[in-house]
Amino acid sequence: MQLNLDSDQVSSLSEEEKEKQQLASTLFVGLGSNAGVSLMGKVDLCTQKFKRRSKVDEAQSNEEALDMQNSAASDFDPLLDTVPITKEDCDGDKRTTLRKPSLCSSDTVEEALQSVKKPGLDDKLSASRLPQLSLFADSNIEVLQPSPSSQCENANKTVLLPSLAEELAELPHSEVAELCQSDALALYLCKVWKDDSLLLVVFVSNKNTSALNAILFLLKNTVQILESPACQFSVIEAQSVGCCQKCVWMDKVCTQGVISGFVNYQSEVESRLEFSVPLSLLDFIRPMEMTTEDFGKLWLSLSNDVKQNIKMPSSQDSFSAAVSVLHQKLKLHVVDIIGNEGILACQLLPSVPCLLHCRTHSGMLTLWFRSPCSALPDGLLYQCQKVMEES
Repeated sequence: MQLNLDSDQVSSLSEEEKEKQQLASTLFVGLGSNAGVSLMGKVDLCTQKFKRRSKVDEAQSNEEALDMQNSAASDFDPLLDTVPITKEDCDGDKRTTLRKPSLCSSDTVEEALQSVKKPGLDDKLSASRLPQLSLFADSNIEVLQPSPSSQCENANKTVLLPSLAEELAELPHSEVAELCQSDALALYLCKVWKDDSLLLVVFVSNKNTSALNAILFLLKNTVQILESPACQFSVIEAQSVGCCQKCVWMDKVCTQGVISGFVNYQSEVESRLEFSVPLSLLDFIRPMEMTTEDFGKLWLSLSNDVKQNIKMPSSQDSFSAAVSVLHQKLKLHVVDIIGNEGILACQLLPSVPCLLHCRTHSGMLTLWFRSPCSALPDGLLYQCQKVMEES
């Protein structure tokens, strides 16, 4: 009877040793498709599968797994203290848990831990398990914020692009173009062709992170400035734009002109930024509406005239097409067209008239200008030749 008891103990010890050996081999080799794991005296022969499970099943599985881990840990503590963790095991955990870098929910961590059932490692995984709130809550990921110095540096490089006021944007105008700039300022210009003048809109953009004072001066040259040539900015706030508007007329008739100026401003030191604006005779030409009878009377009263024949361009296959070019490009008002003859009228701001009588014959276009200003017919004839060649 004693022998039978000893035999049962040996058999029991033998079964326990087999379980320990099986567990140890599992830690070193990993779970195979047919490997069985014995944690509670029963062998689980089901194949390991990596799949997403519902929240309810997952919560139940978590509770069961924790109970199983606590029970198994008390039985196998001596083995866990002596079994080394190989590099392959650690690498396997990393590959499985971090296979989706963008995932940051605690559910993903739980799924990864549930899918990797390596007996003996559960206690260590539980001890190092991340909090439920966020995957990245206690991680070593560092969130980089831009430094104040880099923000200031970027702010200094910021240039605000100005735009016209709504009431001016409805009038014929040019694009807002950059004139020049320095480290502190950027100057922009827009031409607005009003009925009674050329309006120059100058924008002063402050690129600094601090306010500055500035004063703008326009130099007359070939134009007449209708108001004071100076424009005083009391203060231009940081990262903002100041605006100066000046109405000008052409003081001396010329085909091409220029208006120059400068801006004095106080940044770190007293500084000056100079600029120039190219102007054309056409900037100051406006249509002049009148009747055929008024045209005839005025024509006879004028003595300064210029007459010139120019070749009709191949693109202008009709007289009406040529007149259309003169109307659109030179801003001439078409008074009347009779057959292959036409009469047009315009004025140099503020009120200097110029009349044109034109006709075609043998592929040539005859232009005949009359004006009280001796220089104006020559200037307009040059502009006519230019636009006809370009059309």
